[in-house]
Amino acid sequence: MTKEEKMSLYRCILRQFPDPGLYRVSRINEWLVTNGYSMEKLGFSSFRELAEACPEIFGFQNDDNDTFIELKTWQAGENSMMNFAAAHPADSFFGSKNIILNDDIIEMSQQSLYALTKILGNGLSVQEMKQEIYECFNEAKENGKLNFIAEKYVFPIDCCEDGSLVNGIITKNISPRGKSLYFSFEKTQIHAFDVVPEPRKRPVHIQSISEEDKAYIYRILTDVFEVGKQYHMAAISKLLTDHNIDRAKYGCFKMKELLAQLDYLELEDVVLGGVPQIMVTIHSRAGAVEEQPAAAAGTAGSECGEAPVQTEQAGTDVIPQGRLEYFCNMPPKPMGILQKFIEGNGIYSDFQEMRGDLSDDFDKARSEGKIRFYEQKMIFPTRYKKEDGSPVELTLKPNSREGKPWFLYYVDTNVREKSAMAVPPGKQLENFAFLGSWSSFLSELAEKAVAEEWDFQDSPRRNYQILIQYIKYTFSRLVHENKVCISSDNMFAAFNTGLVDNHYDDIYACFVPNDFADTKWKFTGFCTAASGGLGKQLVNYFNPLPEPPTYFKRSEDLFFDLTKQLHPDFEHIIIDNIKRLPLQFLTDQFFDVPEARELVDKIRGCDNGRERNELYDRLRELLTNNNRLFIRIKNRINDSIELAKKRIRWNYKTAIPSYFPRRNSMSLMLPLGLTDEETPDVALVVEQTHSGNYQGQTILTLPQAYIDARLMCRLSSDWLSPSQIFVAHDREGQDFSIVDDEFADID
Repeated sequence: MTKEEKMSLYRCILRQFPDPGLYRVSRINEWLVTNGYSMEKLGFSSFRELAEACPEIFGFQNDDNDTFIELKTWQAGENSMMNFAAAHPADSFFGSKNIILNDDIIEMSQQSLYALTKILGNGLSVQEMKQEIYECFNEAKENGKLNFIAEKYVFPIDCCEDGSLVNGIITKNISPRGKSLYFSFEKTQIHAFDVVPEPRKRPVHIQSISEEDKAYIYRILTDVFEVGKQYHMAAISKLLTDHNIDRAKYGCFKMKELLAQLDYLELEDVVLGGVPQIMVTIHSRAGAVEEQPAAAAGTAGSECGEAPVQTEQAGTDVIPQGRLEYFCNMPPKPMGILQKFIEGNGIYSDFQEMRGDLSDDFDKARSEGKIRFYEQKMIFPTRYKKEDGSPVELTLKPNSREGKPWFLYYVDTNVREKSAMAVPPGKQLENFAFLGSWSSFLSELAEKAVAEEWDFQDSPRRNYQILIQYIKYTFSRLVHENKVCISSDNMFAAFNTGLVDNHYDDIYACFVPNDFADTKWKFTGFCTAASGGLGKQLVNYFNPLPEPPTYFKRSEDLFFDLTKQLHPDFEHIIIDNIKRLPLQFLTDQFFDVPEARELVDKIRGCDNGRERNELYDRLRELLTNNNRLFIRIKNRINDSIELAKKRIRWNYKTAIPSYFPRRNSMSLMLPLGLTDEETPDVALVVEQTHSGNYQGQTILTLPQAYIDARLMCRLSSDWLSPSQIFVAHDREGQDFSIVDDEFADID
C-alpha cells in the first residue's frame, strides 16, 4: 500500500477508534467494510495480511493474535487529521446500504429497548431485544426493505398484537459524547391487517447439553455457591453469563430454559415481597468430586519454541515453577487496565515488555516468599506502585478451559482503607463504580425520570449539564448518610437517585461487581422496585429498599426569618468573588474611575484565561486600595439585599434552600438584582449562626445557585429556573466551566 492509501485507511479508523489500544479485530473489520474498505477491495485475503502490511497502524500481541489487535498512534496520520476531527464519525458511510451495525457504533438506551419489548409483547430481555434489532436490520438489508429517508434509516422490526407495524429508526447521534448512531422506533398504522397476526417469536430448538458441558457449568456454580442452598435465579444467571455460558448456543430462548435442562438444579416459583420470583437450589452431582478442569493437569508449553516448563496442578496452593508467561494466560483486558494505570504514572510500555516485567516480578515474589493464596487464587506484588506507595498486586486464577493452567484474573490498583469522604464529593460516584459512557448513563436516567430541564437556556449543546452535577452530589450525600446499599453477599449494590418516573415511583441505580477495573462496582441499569429483572433483584436483596437523601431536620433550614439580622461578608463577596459580579454592574459603579472602567473593558474582550485572571487581580488590588469605591459597591449590594427581603416578605418561597456538599451544610439563597432591580444577577448565600442571626457567606452565579438548589428538590421558583438562566452570553460573572464538577460548592 502507498502512504496515501495507508493514511486514508488510518483516517477512517480514527473516526471510530480515536484512542490507541487493544481492539477486537472483528469490530475494526466491520467498521472498514461499512466504510467501503473490504479486504477484497484493499487486495488482501485476510485482516492479518492487512495488519502486517501496515505496521505503522497495527501491532500484534503474543496472546489472541486472531482476536485482538493493537492500534498505534501514527504521527504522520495524526497530523493529517488535525482538520478532520470536527467531522461526524458517520459522515463517510451514512446513507450507504453496506452499513454493519454493532455495539461500537450505535447507541440504544435501555429505556427504549424495554419500552419496545412491552409494545411488541415478545417477552424478550433488553439484551435479547438488542440482538433482535440487529437481526431485523440485517434481514431488511438482505431483502431490500432497508430504506434511507430524510437522513435516517427505516426498517421493519415486528407487528404488535393490533396489527400495527413497528419500524426501527437509525439517525446520526447529535451528542458529542455518544456513539456515532442513535436508535429509536415508531409505531405506524400503514400495515393493518384484517386478521391480527401473531407477534413474531424466535423458533426454539432446545438442544441436549453434553455431560462435559454440564460438568463445566456445575464447577462454575459450585465455585461460588454452596450446594443445598437456595439462590435467586438472577444471581445464577449473572454468574453463568460472566463465564460466557450462552443460552442461545443450546437453542434456549431464556436462561430459565437452559437451567431447566440441568438435572442438578431445582427451580422453584416463589413470591417475595409480593413479586413472583424464581429460586434455584444446587444439588450434589454424581461423580463431581472426581472431575477436574480440563486444563488443570499436565504441563504448559512454553512460547517462542522454548522447552515446556513443568507446573503443578492449578488451584492446589502450590506455587508453579518456571516463568509466569509460560504457565499463565494474560488476557488483553486486564493487561490493558495495568497498562493504562502505569502510563498514568508516566511509565510507557508495550504488552511484551510488561509480560517480561511481570514474569520477573513473579520470580522475585516467589524467591522472597511474597506469594499468597486466597480461595484457590494466587496473589503476588509487582514493581508498580499505587498512590499510597504500596505495590500493585495481580491475582491469578486456575483456568478451567483449554490452554495454560492459570490466567490473569484481576489487577488491584486500589488504595485500601481510604475513607470515601477523602475523595472530593464530585468524584465519589466515579470512584465507586464504572459507569460506562456518561452520555448513555445520563440519557438513560433522563428518559426514565419525569421530564425536566437538565440544561440551561443557551447551552451550546444538550448534554445534561444539570443532571450530571445532580447525580454526582446526590451520591455524595448518600455516602455521607450511609444510604448506598450493598448486599450481604457483595453481589449487588444500589442507591436511590432521588428522582421518580411518570408513576412517581422511586428510580434506583443498580450495580454489579466489576472484576477487571479500578472500581469495585460497575453500573448495570436503572429500575423501579419490582419492575423488570433489576427491579426484582432489588426487592430480593434489600429490605427496606434504598432510601433517598435527606437534607434538613428543622424548619429553620427552609424559611428565612425576617426578624433576624443579616450580616454579609462584603470583603469576601466583593474582593474575593469579584469574578462573579456582572461586568455591566462593575462598569456602572466605576463611572468616575477611568482605570477601573478600562480594566473591565479589557476583561470583557479577553478570551485568554490567564490574562483574564491577571486583569481581575489588578481590579481586586484597585478596589482594595480605593475605600470610596469599595463602599459604593457595598451600598449598592446592600440596597439589593433590602429589596430581596421585601420579596421574601411578599412571597416566603423567594428564599430558596440549598445544600453545599463540600461543607455538608444547609443554606438559603436570596436573589440580588445588581444591574437591573427586577432581574436577579447573582444569589446571596446565607447561613444561620448559633446566635440565630444570618451570615451572608458568599455570592453565586445563577447556574451555580441552581445546581446547589436542585439537589434538594425540583424547583418552581419565579427567579431561579434553567429556562431563565444564560450561562455563556457574554461571560459576565461566569467564572466556571460546566465540566468542572467541583464548581457547585465553590464558596
